[in-house]
Order: sequence, then structure tokens, then C-alpha cells
Amino acid sequence: MRRLKVGVPGFDEVAQGGLPQGRSTLVAGTSGAGKTLLGLQFLAAGSRLFGEAGVLVTLDERPEDLIANVESLGWHFERLIADGQIAIVDASSTSSEETIESGGFDFGGLAARIAHAIHTVKASRVVIDPLDAPFAQFTNAVAVRRELGRVIRSLRPYDVTALVTAERTEEYGPVARFGVEEFMVDNVIILRNALAHERRRRTLEILKFRGCDHHKGEYTFAIDPRSGIEVVPTSAIEFLEAASTVPISLGNPELDALCDGGIHSDSVLLVSGATGTGKTLMALRFVSGGLAAGERATFLSLEESEGQIVRNATSWGMDLESPLRQGRLRILSRYPERMGLEDLLVEIKRELEDFGPSRLVIDGMTALEHISNAKGFREFVVSVYSYLKRHQIAGLMTTTAKTLSGGSSASGADLSTAADGIILLRYLELEGEVRRGVLVLKLRGRRHDHAIHEYEIDSQGMRVLGPIGGLSIVLGGAPFMSGAGRERTDLTDARRG
Repeated sequence: MRRLKVGVPGFDEVAQGGLPQGRSTLVAGTSGAGKTLLGLQFLAAGSRLFGEAGVLVTLDERPEDLIANVESLGWHFERLIADGQIAIVDASSTSSEETIESGGFDFGGLAARIAHAIHTVKASRVVIDPLDAPFAQFTNAVAVRRELGRVIRSLRPYDVTALVTAERTEEYGPVARFGVEEFMVDNVIILRNALAHERRRRTLEILKFRGCDHHKGEYTFAIDPRSGIEVVPTSAIEFLEAASTVPISLGNPELDALCDGGIHSDSVLLVSGATGTGKTLMALRFVSGGLAAGERATFLSLEESEGQIVRNATSWGMDLESPLRQGRLRILSRYPERMGLEDLLVEIKRELEDFGPSRLVIDGMTALEHISNAKGFREFVVSVYSYLKRHQIAGLMTTTAKTLSGGSSASGADLSTAADGIILLRYLELEGEVRRGVLVLKLRGRRHDHAIHEYEIDSQGMRVLGPIGGLSIVLGGAPFMSGAGRERTDLTDARRG
């Protein structure tokens, strides 16, 4: 089966190459799910990206209203129509009475108009929006189904790929409102706009592709105000890029020494610790190290404003104002409660595409766990991770441990499998004193130190003092020290003194 690339970001990966060419596909969804937008983007992308003309058939809204709704996306439908790239067949309620009612449900006139539009612009793509509109106008559903089925079948000789939209009444129920629409087409795509955790979450599912394989299950998508629909094909991601062997600095020579000189330039590092252990400090040093090497960096904070980030860096002897003015650093502050994860993901990708940094920090990942379920959170992280891998961008993400002593998990959502490296920052309550310890738990592709090292935070940042011997159950959250360990700790105290 031949495939037609849709041109919607992420969709062709989920569809394993695109829509079955020359076939018809039903796009069903509840109100606000994005059905009409997907159809219009299908036509616009065909013209802009592949030089393929299209036909828009409207059975409900006026064409000028549909075009006005997407004008802000920069698709320039009026220009495409004027240039003969897109033809309009207006069979909406304001003009359809004489076309549809006459002849007792004979839609032959509509089929003829569509055929004429296809010939006029030499179309490869057709969108019919919405297919179920005539069912609401007429009581004889059997006759309407027969005639609309004839219209869709009439497209087959022209080798056009058609998208037809239909309304659903439930997110997880019958495919379409009247229960017959899915039997008139070859393929079915379902768009959902379900309410979860007091937020809407849009997903796309390919229910069937006749004669073609595709990825199964639901995939989140966002509607970006600049580009339209963008699908997030998490489980469809394949890592084909060559792995980097170039080391980069974490911005702290003592931490670099624990990591055998640094991390690989395409690594994603997870830093986990309780509040006050220095996660943001490590993230700022990571950015500062890149800036010192002449790189660009983006710092995304999910908990603090740009002013707070700059102030904190200054208190540790780092100057971020200069690289901000020079355009080598961008600091973004986003509050997750105001947006969905898929929207944030699209914004991150746009930022990386526009700015082109070598390093990305996402500080405060734990804040995202509260606006989604564990599956949605992990999908977000894996999507960011895969994007950084494809574009050879080094990433550092921070998560906050639920207890002061840390615990046995690197993060609440078990993100350890996605990260290339994990650094744990822990409070250690030893002999009536609260101290801090750092452990490189994992670092793919590089040798690293396995000891727990004590560190301090002063006006210059983090200072690693040396290994603490004899500690047990640090990862479990209740460390204790043997007698032999106390002697080794005295040596560390001597170094600190």
C-alpha cells in the first residue's frame, strides 16, 4: 500500500509513513477535539510541503468562516485558493438546499461538483467536513448513508486521499454519532479531548488502517498557536543517531572528577534531592560551564522567575546577566498549573529550534507530576529525552525527593530508566549533625566514582570534600555509620578544616 505523508508533525511517525494513499479516512471526535483543524492542516501541509493541491468540501460551516479560524496559523488559505492550489466546494446549510434536497436524497450533484474541483486543481487531497451534517438534516438515515457512501466511493477513480470528519458524543463510546459513518470509509482516526486532573488532554488514536500497519494506542497532541496540531509519538520513537563520545563539563571540576571527566555531550542527567540540597545550584553550574565553553544554553524553571534565577546565580559567584544580554542564554519561567504537558513539550521544542542551544536545563520537574498521571508524565520526559538525543543537546533535569532523607527511588515517577545519568544529593544525619552527601548512581557509557562524597555549599557554590566511609542504608533514607567509618570521616573533617 502506498503512503501519503500528511505533513502534521509527529503524525506520520505514528502512522508509520502516512495515510494509505487513494483511500478515505474518517476523523471522529467530540466538540473541540481538533477534527476540522486536522483537515485544514492536511490541505495546507500538502500544498506548502509537498506541492499537492487539495479540495475542501464544507457541509456545515461556511468556507470563509473556516478559513478565518485558521488565519492566525499563517497557512494563507486565501492565497492558496487564488493560486489554484485549493478549490472550495461549498455545500453548507446556507447553500445546500437545492443541491441536496432536490431529487430525494440524490447527492449526485455534490459528487459532480467535487469531481469538477479535483480536475480543476489536479488535487491529490480532499477534505469533507463534516460527513455527518446531512444526517442531522434528514430523517431517512439509510438513504443519506447510501448517498454519502456513493459520494465517497466516487473519489476512488481519481486516486485522491480523503479525510472526512464526524462528530462523537462521548470520548470513549461509539466511533461516531450516528453509528454508520465508520462503515463508509477505509480508515478511522479518533481524536479525544478528555478531562483528566481538571485539565483537558488531547489524544489521537488510529483505530484502523485497512491494508496498512500503524502504531497502536493513544498519542497525545497539542494545538500550537503558530503551527497547528503536533502529535507526540512517544512509543513510536526510534533512536537511530550515533552516540556521542565527546565529554563536556558539569561546570564543577570536583563533580567532573566523580564522572571521569564529565558527561557525554548528548547525555540527559537526572539530579534528585530534597529541598535545599543544591539541585538548582548544580543546574546553574551546568549552564555556566557551557557558557564558559562558548556554548548556548536554555534554562527552563518550573518554580522560580528569571529574576530569582539570576539573583541565585549571583549569590554563588555566577554572572548570568552578561550572557543574557549577549543572546547566549535564555531563561524561561513557566508555571505548569497554567498549561498541559503536551503544550509545554511543544513550547520546549520550539525554543530549541529557534535558539539552538547546546544545553538545556529543566529545573523543578516534580512540579509536572501534579498536573498529569504517571503515564502522561513519563511520556513527556521520554519525548524531551528523545528530542535532545536526536539533536545532540545535553540535558539536565532536577526532581525533588519526597522526604528530606531522600528515599529508595530517584524520582516519584521512576524516571531513572530514561536518564543516561543519575546524581543523588542527600541529607545525612550523622552523630547529631546534618551533613550533605553526593552519589553518582548511574552514568551510561562512562566510568564513575561509586563512593558517597560529602559536600558543602558556600558563597562559591558546591565544594566536594571527599568520600565518607562506613555509611549504610543511605539510599533507603536512614543512614548509619560503623566505627570504622568514623575514622575515615575524621580525615574528611581534617580536609574541611
